[in-house]
Amino acid sequence: MAELIITLADGRTVRHRLGQRPEIMGRDATCEIPTDDPSTSRRHARITLTSSGYIVEDLTSKNGTLVNDKPSLGTPLRHGDCIRIGATLAVYHDSTAHSLTSSVVVADDLTHSRSTHYATRDQRLALSQRRLEMIYDLSERLTTLQCRDGLLEEAMSICFETLHFERGAIGIRRRNQRAVDWPVVRNLRGAEGELTISRTLLGRALDHGERAIFTDDGSARVDPSVSMVQQGIRSAMCVPLLHGEQSLGVIYGDRLTTSTSYTNEDIDFLAAIARQVSIGLINCQLLDDQQQMIQLNHDLDVARSIQNGLFPTTLPNHATLKVAAINDPGRRISGDYYDVIEREDGRLWCLIADVTGEGVAAALQMANFQAAVRVSLSDATDPAELLTRWNRFLCQNATRSRFITCLLALVDPKSHTVCFASAGHWPPLVARGVGTPLRELESDSGFPLGVVEDAKFQSTTVELGPEPFVLFCYTDGVNEALDSAGQPFGKARLVQALAERIDLNPNAIIKHVRKQVTGFVGPAEQSDDLTMLAVWVA
Repeated sequence: MAELIITLADGRTVRHRLGQRPEIMGRDATCEIPTDDPSTSRRHARITLTSSGYIVEDLTSKNGTLVNDKPSLGTPLRHGDCIRIGATLAVYHDSTAHSLTSSVVVADDLTHSRSTHYATRDQRLALSQRRLEMIYDLSERLTTLQCRDGLLEEAMSICFETLHFERGAIGIRRRNQRAVDWPVVRNLRGAEGELTISRTLLGRALDHGERAIFTDDGSARVDPSVSMVQQGIRSAMCVPLLHGEQSLGVIYGDRLTTSTSYTNEDIDFLAAIARQVSIGLINCQLLDDQQQMIQLNHDLDVARSIQNGLFPTTLPNHATLKVAAINDPGRRISGDYYDVIEREDGRLWCLIADVTGEGVAAALQMANFQAAVRVSLSDATDPAELLTRWNRFLCQNATRSRFITCLLALVDPKSHTVCFASAGHWPPLVARGVGTPLRELESDSGFPLGVVEDAKFQSTTVELGPEPFVLFCYTDGVNEALDSAGQPFGKARLVQALAERIDLNPNAIIKHVRKQVTGFVGPAEQSDDLTMLAVWVA
């Protein structure tokens, strides 16, 4: 059975079984193999079954069709070949030509004899001039960037061509694990169709980086029940795939019918091939990591776009009431949140909150919190009662490893009063005309939300008099912003920046504070999400 394992531009993986009829890949809805990538043409490439196998033909597409990172020439596909059209990757799998992992049997202690010789990882390779020249010629074939399975199939083909393997396999160690997968196995034989590899050979290659030759010299003292001789093996080699001190896998090959045994130079030549394969594997890993990073960045951009939709799309901008705000995430998406909701009676709900930590986890918890806020603000007038309700919700539905600090205020432009409550958040600041000292609105600051289920919160009402004022709220990404020396911006600098205001324009105030923070931080990376909310009341 032949099939394509397709990784689409959005990261999804789908399988498509190939049939007898030609099939078109592209963006058009009529294509048998549709793609979601705008960089592909509507009818980009055609896959056709011929007497030699499946071939890929480019249909004069704008960006071309690549097979193993080279332009498609219509040659038959082999198992593991990678077809790339735009950002879409399709790996060709042919189960009739490919043997599964279960076809490799690792048997215990097949070789305890003089007939197996080992060489350490540090032992120098001795190659003839002819084989050195062959390595140079093979290097480009093995190290050109391509998908992993295509690289390994090419390596095995080279081993069959140059070392005359009759059977062979390449095992790849899973990343950060001891388990080994066998993506390439050639010419299986035996009653069950399995290829048997000595656990001793495999272990010494993977764990110690040693290369080994086994020869059936007739004088070996081996376990007669499970010997390699009983498997009919006349000669075998096993070499590790090494990258520095890291063991990536092994290459194994043997002969069943040829009487000529492998020599020391043969295994040195195989080790030299293995080095080129290792370089190719690392290149494939780097390419995979880069593609995953591109996908991750795409996902973060989408998440940030969705998150931006959670913030108010418009802010009040009336003759006697103006609001400005900024949210600048430290890591693409934010764990900070602000909201502004006008009531029918003219009063204004203002909220600013901060989840512990940054990144995706903090943003998800904040989105959960935002949903609770929006369904409960309209029918309430007491900030403390709302904080109590939200705290109970978070304690029952969110992880206790993260909590939320929150400041909630109900501003009355008519009476110039502010009723607010705090859940472990910084108190708001009030600015008036130039030359007038800033005022910090003090109140009892309760526990952050999500820490103690029966926590109590207290509302405080402050009358601010008839003069115009600005209520300024912020998260700790402002006062705790760090410079290159690890020093925080601090509350004193924040107060100074607010004192330098020219007027009470809330947009101008936020821009000025942001400029002062940026200048202080300098070349250092932003250490936390930064959010500010300013409300001007005439």
